[in-house]
Amino acid sequence: MYKRGECPPLMVVFDSREGYTVEADGPIKDLTILAEYTGDVDYIRNRQEDDCDSMMTLLLARDPSKSLVICPDKRGNISRFINGINNHSPEGKKKQNLKCVRYSVKGAMSRSLVAIRDIAKGERLYYDYNGYEHEYPTHHFVKLSYV
Repeated sequence: MYKRGECPPLMVVFDSREGYTVEADGPIKDLTILAEYTGDVDYIRNRQEDDCDSMMTLLLARDPSKSLVICPDKRGNISRFINGINNHSPEGKKKQNLKCVRYSVKGAMSRSLVAIRDIAKGERLYYDYNGYEHEYPTHHFVKLSYV
C-alpha cells in the first residue's frame, strides 16, 4: 500500500530496551505527514489516575478543567508506538526526526506527526513528547548509542 502512496512505509518493531517502537520500512521524505495521533478525547481531569502511557495533550487550556488529552489505549493507530526523545540531552535532540503539529479541521482540533527531515529505511522514528509544553519528564529516557 505504501508503494502506491496510500500510507507511509512504517513498521512496528520490538526492542528489548525501548519496547515497541516504529521504524521506517522505506525512505520517507521531509515534510511527509505520517499519521494523525488518534484515540479517545477526554478531559485531563478524568484521566489523572489512568495508566495509559501514550496519552497526548490535545488542548492545554488556561482553565485546567477544560484541558483535553488524546488517549489511544482503546482506539489508536501506529502513532502510539512512536517513541519520544530525551530532550534534556544533545544526543536525544539529534535523534528527533518527527514533529507533532496541531491544527483545526472544521473546528475540531487534531494532531499529526510530520517528518522534519528525510528519513532512511530502517531508521527509528522519534519526536519530542513535550513540544513547547515541557510538562512530560524525559530526562530518564534511555540513551542509545545507535541512531
